[in-house]
Order: sequence, then structure tokens, then C-alpha cells
Amino acid sequence: MITADDREIEWRPGMTIKDILEKIDHTQFCAAVRMNGRLVSSPFFEITEVPNRAVIYLLPLIAGG
Repeated sequence: MITADDREIEWRPGMTIKDILEKIDHTQFCAAVRMNGRLVSSPFFEITEVPNRAVIYLLPLIAGG
């Protein structure tokens, strides 16, 4: 089981951050995630595997001026 922004998601071997984001609504502006304390930016979502029992926090892109 994985926890992503307080949601429980069933884990499977080979699961990537991209796979997890596809299961959560409104993630199109997610620029990075913090997985078990490690920052992972969007270019690496497709290749970064998620271990079982991972805790993931979504970090959306915020802009202003």
C-alpha cells in the first residue's frame, strides 16, 4: 500500500510515480513529488519506481508575481 497525499493506493511491482499520478485527480500541475523525503521532479516521474509503503506528497507548480 502507498500513501499519496493522504490517499491509500494499492502497490504493485514496477509502479512508477506516473502510474500513481494517473490514479489521482487534478495532478496536471504537479511539478515535483516528495517520496520518502526525496524530491523527484516531473522529468523523472515515468522512470522512478515507487517502493511498497512509500509516502508521497504532491508539490504543485505555483506561480505569481
